[in-house]
Amino acid sequence: MSDSSGDPSEKPRGGVGDERRPPAPAGLPLLGNAVGFARDPFEFTVDAVEEVGDAFRIDLPVGDRYVLAHPDYAERVLVTDRDAFAKTDDFPLAFGNSVIAVEGDDWREQRDFLDPFFFASRIQSFLPTMREQVVRRADSWTDGQEIALLSEMQELTFDILATTLLGIDAGADRDGLRAAADDLNAYFEPVTWMLPDWLPTPARRRFDAAKATLREEVYSLLENADRTAADDPAEGVDLVATLATALNADASDDADSYPRETDAAIDQLIGLVFAGHETTALALTFTLYCLTENPEAYRRVEAELDDVLGDDPIRWEHLDDLPTLARVVDESLRLYPPVHALPRETKHPVRFDDDVVPEGAEVLVSVFAMHHDERFWDDPTTFDPTRWRDRDRSADAYLPFGAGPRRCLGATFARVEARVALAELLRRFRFERVGDGALSLSPQMTTQPAGEVPMIVRRR
Repeated sequence: MSDSSGDPSEKPRGGVGDERRPPAPAGLPLLGNAVGFARDPFEFTVDAVEEVGDAFRIDLPVGDRYVLAHPDYAERVLVTDRDAFAKTDDFPLAFGNSVIAVEGDDWREQRDFLDPFFFASRIQSFLPTMREQVVRRADSWTDGQEIALLSEMQELTFDILATTLLGIDAGADRDGLRAAADDLNAYFEPVTWMLPDWLPTPARRRFDAAKATLREEVYSLLENADRTAADDPAEGVDLVATLATALNADASDDADSYPRETDAAIDQLIGLVFAGHETTALALTFTLYCLTENPEAYRRVEAELDDVLGDDPIRWEHLDDLPTLARVVDESLRLYPPVHALPRETKHPVRFDDDVVPEGAEVLVSVFAMHHDERFWDDPTTFDPTRWRDRDRSADAYLPFGAGPRRCLGATFARVEARVALAELLRRFRFERVGDGALSLSPQMTTQPAGEVPMIVRRR
C-alpha cells in the first residue's frame, strides 16, 4: 500500500450487524484484557486493531475503555463532532482549571490569554536563548562521557522553558518542581488506572504529594515575579510575570479578566511546566536514539548541518534550510509519539459505523496505533525519514500534536526547540548508544522509555 495514501476510501475496520458496543479482543475470564494490556499497552493496541477493528473496547475489571484507531474516527472526536466529547476527569485531576483541562468559554478565554506567548514572532525572539541553553548543557559534558540521555534532555528542556516562558534562571534550584512533574506523569501508568479509585496505592500517594509540591513551587514563582514586577514593571514580559501582574490588577483595570485568582494562575503554570518540557525532552531522546540506530540517517543530518551552518550559530533563517533535520524529527515523532493517546469522554452515545460507544465512556484516540498502521505507512515500524520527502505533516494519520481547535498550543515552540537543540548538539558531539536491542517503552501520560537511555558522547 502506498505510503502517501491515507486514502479516505480505505474504510475503517469495524463491526457488522446490529447496533452494539465495539468488540473487545479475546481475554481471560474475570480479568478480561487486563493482563495483556498491562503487559504491553502499545503492542496490545496495535494487535487489537488487527484482531477486532479500529473501534474496540478494552475489557477491564474496573470498567471498559474504548479505543479509536483510524483517522476518520480521530477527525470526528477532535474536529467535526468534538462537542460530543469532553476532556476526561484525569485532566482536571492533574492540571486543575488550566487550558489543558477546561472546556467551552473558559478554554477560549485562557487560550486567548496564552496565544501571544506562542506567536511565531515571540518564538523567534526565544531562539537565541534556546541556543544558549543547549550550548550550556553541551559544555557540561566531556569527551567520552557516558550520560543518562533522558535526564539530560529533561534538564535541558526545563532550562529552556525556565529562561524563555517562565522568566527564571537556568539551573535554578527547581529539582522539586521537576521531580514532582515526573511523579505526576508516572501516576497515569495503565496499572494505576486499572485499579479502583478508592484503593490507596504508593503511586496515588506520590501523585497527591507531587500535586502539593507543584503548587508550592509554582506559588513561589508567582511571588518572586510579583516582587520583580513591583520593582521594575518593564520586567514583566514572561508568562509568570504577566500572570502575577494580572492578579494584581486594581479596580481601575480589567479586574474581571483572566486570571481572576491565584489558584487559576497556579493551575496554568503547572500545566505549562509539565507540557512545556517533558514532551520535547522525550522527542529529543527518541530522535537521538533513532539516529544512533540508523547510521545513514545520522550521516545525512551531520552533513546537512556542516554544509548549512558551518561554524555559525543556528539562527531563525537557518530552519527552512535544514529539511533533513526536520524530516528526522517528523519521523521520530511518528515512531515514538510523546503523547501516545488522546483521552476524551462521551457526552452522549456516539456511533462509529456499526458500533455505539455509550454515554460517559472514556475514549482513547490512539495516536500510537495510527502511527504504526501499515494501511497508512510503508514499513511502519521502520525509522525512515525519507518518507517525509513526499508526505505532508498534515496527513490525517499523523497526530503528534493532536488536531482541531485543541491541537497543542506549543507545537511550533516544540518543533523549533527540538531542531535548535539537535542542531547544536549534533554539531558538537557524536552520540553512541550504550547497549543494544530494541528500546522498551512505558506508557504513562506520555510515551516513556522503560528506564534510562545511556549514551556515550564524543566530541566531533
